[in-house]
Amino acid sequence: MTGIHQCDPPIYVQTPLGEGHCLFLLDYGTSINTVWLVHLFDTGKVAHIDSSEIRVMGNEMYGIPHPDKPQRSMQR
Repeated sequence: MTGIHQCDPPIYVQTPLGEGHCLFLLDYGTSINTVWLVHLFDTGKVAHIDSSEIRVMGNEMYGIPHPDKPQRSMQR
């Protein structure tokens, strides 16, 4: 069974394609990683990104640094 969660407010994330806001999380079950539907800032595109390639951005106000950009696990 597929689960869909709308992120309200959107989650600020770093992806291999750049920074963006996660709008939805798509969970297809225990044998498949969660997919994050991300609106990318630089291009305006919407991309489906595997959870292993997502980094939730830090919060400098609380001294939490931004993470390094993740590397793509597969060439697309």
